[in-house]
Amino acid sequence: MGIRKKVLLSITLVSLTLTAIFYYLFKNVILNNFDTIEERFVHDNISRVKATMEDQAKSLDTITHDWASWDDTYGFIVDRNKEYEETNIVEDTFHSSAKINYLLYFDTEGKLVHGTFYDPELKALIPVPANLLSQLAGNKQLFHHPTNDSHFTGLIMISDTVLLISARPILKSDGEGPNRGTLIMMRILDEERIQTIEEITKMDFSVHIINTPLPHTDSFEILDSILANPDNFIIKPLDNDYIAGYGVMKDIFGQSLLLLRLTVPRAIHIQGHRTLAYLLWTTIITSLTFSILVFIILDRLVLKRLAVLNSDVLKISKSAHPAYRVQVSGSDEFASLSTSINTMLDAIDKNQLEQKEKEVRLRTIAEFTRSGLFITQGPKLIYVNSVMELITGYTSEELFSMNWWDIFHPDYRGYLRSKIMETQKVGSPPEQYEVMIIKKTGEEGWLDLRIKHVTFQGNPASFGVCTDL
Repeated sequence: MGIRKKVLLSITLVSLTLTAIFYYLFKNVILNNFDTIEERFVHDNISRVKATMEDQAKSLDTITHDWASWDDTYGFIVDRNKEYEETNIVEDTFHSSAKINYLLYFDTEGKLVHGTFYDPELKALIPVPANLLSQLAGNKQLFHHPTNDSHFTGLIMISDTVLLISARPILKSDGEGPNRGTLIMMRILDEERIQTIEEITKMDFSVHIINTPLPHTDSFEILDSILANPDNFIIKPLDNDYIAGYGVMKDIFGQSLLLLRLTVPRAIHIQGHRTLAYLLWTTIITSLTFSILVFIILDRLVLKRLAVLNSDVLKISKSAHPAYRVQVSGSDEFASLSTSINTMLDAIDKNQLEQKEKEVRLRTIAEFTRSGLFITQGPKLIYVNSVMELITGYTSEELFSMNWWDIFHPDYRGYLRSKIMETQKVGSPPEQYEVMIIKKTGEEGWLDLRIKHVTFQGNPASFGVCTDL
């Protein structure tokens, strides 16, 4: 694989790795932050819905307080005068001004003095159902007011009906007593009132009695958890499009009564995924653009010039032309390297020229000397001069192809080989021998032979000088 491909592959791997790291960070940081914001949004809204429902009870308590701490009511509980009843306990009071369903007057012993029920279906005032009065009578604490400021406000369930209730002591207009009984006002928490709260909060929610079958499976799944901590809210995604928040509404006695369920479109979560996708694509495009630019810059500044330098060096090595040199351009490290290569080539050419001159001089001397000169490596001759051809009668090609020990007479081969092997050490002084040879013609001849062990072309060799005796 070429260096250009390696660089491109490395840049691609780095870009992919960085993109994966950024995606992991975006997903685990940004998306989690969006989900946290979404949960906070649902938490705040279900808290607002719960507060709005509590405000409904507080507004009822305000009306109850005005009616209970009033001289006319204070007198009515004793004299039951018709004028009070005809003026105040009328249909308009129930569906217009006070917007209540029940108006009940009790004396200090908890006995009903007067009671009226406004039936929203009949749109008429009718007597209070007996079962409701009996259940109210069972809650003795409603009629017990140790102080003039004591009151009960909130939710209560009577006869499978959830009601907003407010109970206050009947006092004079200045808020003083003695207490003459209890005034109770109640509103039915029906679908119409729930819709009113939805219009106020602009939220889609529902309320369900906890001790009855719940219409939503998800409500049943979280019921045990939220009843264990009724003062907290639970936030749970339903799917990719909706998220739900759950809260508990307690009655006036502190018991869990209603499950409040709020559903909200997951706009924040969806926006988080859109933002994640936007950031991911932005990262991919930025990484890709950066990688391409880095590769182009590296290619122009380094890779292309390296390829040119490599091409020049290959051309020089193949041509073996002493005049060829690599191109030098610019003033950077590549220019310095090219200059160094050319300087090295000049030095090599100069050295080769000197070596050739030396070789020519040596060959000239060797050819004009009267002694035979030869070089051996192992059993082979690798150099002989012309005098060796005259002495042995063999041509240089024949000498190069034969075992050089075969030149010597059989009676001297073993002796000469053993002596040469004993002294075979580079740098040792030359050894001198008188030996008999067998010429190509078969004639015998005597040589004065001198052998010195040297290094030739990096390998051990033997240099010999012989004179025909």
